Amino acid sequence: MKKIILPLVVVLVFGISIYTVVDYNKNKSKDLGITTTEKDSVSSKDSSLGKDSSSGKDSSTVKSSDASKIASLNFNLKDLNGKDVSLNDFKGKKVFLNFWASWCPPCKAEMPDIQKLYQQTKDSDLVILSVNIGEDKATAKSFIDNNKYNFTVLVDSNQNVAAQYNISALPTSFFIDKEGNIVSTIKGGMTLEQMKNNISKL
Repeated sequence: MKKIILPLVVVLVFGISIYTVVDYNKNKSKDLGITTTEKDSVSSKDSSLGKDSSSGKDSSTVKSSDASKIASLNFNLKDLNGKDVSLNDFKGKKVFLNFWASWCPPCKAEMPDIQKLYQQTKDSDLVILSVNIGEDKATAKSFIDNNKYNFTVLVDSNQNVAAQYNISALPTSFFIDKEGNIVSTIKGGMTLEQMKNNISKL
């Protein structure tokens, strides 16, 4: 009889141990906020600035809750006319901040919609700041003039501002509210409708 009871006790103890470990790990994952689907994660098909495989239409939004809005970082850059422009100049206004380069196909694909948005909102409290990164002023100006775009373009040739904003793919856009907080971030190209959707949340 003892020979039968002892193996049963061992099996029972072993089974309880396994269940306890599995249950602990499951609860630990919940405590750390680890889930299989992160709603607020930013996805990009390529994280390298040297490549342009970010989709023109695939983009994800990172939303900040009221309790944890991310303050935008101020910067000073020159526009295509050599005028100094500071992000802080636009406190009290909504800001659509877009980083791009002329060699980037998805950047070029969304530009006509940025121009349409500018035409529709130029008399509103929305400011569009388009930051060309890694290229010289002549290259950026040539691209903008050839395409007859009128929105404000700033030049970040040495990529200091891009580094401030941790730009890892192009295009990348930030939607900033009137208090200077980043409400959403988009990696990848957008349609006019997507731009307006993000602006409506400011």
